[in-house]
Amino acid sequence: MTAAKHESDRLIEYLTNLQPLNNEIIERAKAETFRVTVRKNDILPCADELNGDCLFFIIKGLVRGFIVDEGKDITAWLTDESHLIGSIRNPGTLKPTYEEKFQALEDSELLILPYRFIDELYDQFPEINILARKILAIHYHISQERSILSRIPSAEARYKQFKNGYPTMKHRVPLKYLASYLGIRIETLSRIRKKEKLEGKD
Repeated sequence: MTAAKHESDRLIEYLTNLQPLNNEIIERAKAETFRVTVRKNDILPCADELNGDCLFFIIKGLVRGFIVDEGKDITAWLTDESHLIGSIRNPGTLKPTYEEKFQALEDSELLILPYRFIDELYDQFPEINILARKILAIHYHISQERSILSRIPSAEARYKQFKNGYPTMKHRVPLKYLASYLGIRIETLSRIRKKEKLEGKD
């Protein structure tokens, strides 16, 4: 007989692959995290609705982070299953220049990790600080890749770099959001994809 899977099992598997966790941490993670279902195009629940800051772990679906500048919607990043998302807190007093929001681009299932719970783990379990350092390194690397991508002069080369880095997402992201993420016009991206399709590269 196979034991029923807990909704947090994907998260625990992700974390333990980075850093072994003891049973107490695992059981507390099961008790303190909870799942939400978000429909396609909906904005993820904000901090006020959740009574505090939190991170999200994507069980199923696709999510983008975006800001609005002078009425223009700008996609800052894109991510899919088995990734942690959320605004990284500044330990100092600086406030972010822009408010970042998160939108589901597909019907999505996510686990919510309250920062309150994360802070408690930091205080009580030293290994969580090691885990946090590894997660931060992953997100720093992703941020560095995005920074490099945005500086590639050729729109075609920028799209190629995205395809190589995110092969599972290239056909899942709506054209307008992908164009925004790559910093190119929708017409330009459409032309590039049509060309690659004709050449059998897309």
